[in-house]
Amino acid sequence: MSENAKPVYRLRYGNVVAAVWLNNSNAGYFYNSTFEKLYTLEDGKWADSSSFDDRDLPNLAKAAADVHTWIYQQKAQAVTVNGKDAA
Repeated sequence: MSENAKPVYRLRYGNVVAAVWLNNSNAGYFYNSTFEKLYTLEDGKWADSSSFDDRDLPNLAKAAADVHTWIYQQKAQAVTVNGKDAA
């Protein structure tokens, strides 16, 4: 993912943020997902982490399930030509 790339889908549950990225390879397009936990520092600035504690896990699980659903909905909506995927 390049610095200027933006996620094609993003959601947040509590302090857990999920993002979906569309990537292109020689084999075609595919999706990747990232998850992070947002928190504030003592000076009030926002920071993020890829580490989740036990209280984050329900939101992380819901985010992962919803990202999975979103990706598969996108795949199901892919245009087909002559019964084959156009991608």
